[in-house]
Amino acid sequence: MRRAARWDGAAPLFQDAKHGHAPPADQLRDLADYVRRHRAKDRRDKPFDLVVGGASPTQPARARDLIGPLRDAGATWWDERQLQEGPDLDDFSAVLRRAEHGPPRLD
Repeated sequence: MRRAARWDGAAPLFQDAKHGHAPPADQLRDLADYVRRHRAKDRRDKPFDLVVGGASPTQPARARDLIGPLRDAGATWWDERQLQEGPDLDDFSAVLRRAEHGPPRLD
């Protein structure tokens, strides 16, 4: 992450977040703080993107409850993913249903 801090963003992996599951907001906040501390002085005022993702709920309120704290912790991008488990793993209709709902709205 010190190397990523020299540039403009990262899509970190979290041990507590398997593919399709969002990372805990407190871990993301700790990571964002770490990156801020390790940014070069001449880069501290430049944007730094933190990409996190998971399978967001299709119900707007539940999506806000999941993604809002991640945004507040420092996430700048949400990468919608499909859970890599369960009977719908290879089912195109599940992916299509999620796409038809559109992106989660936080405001």
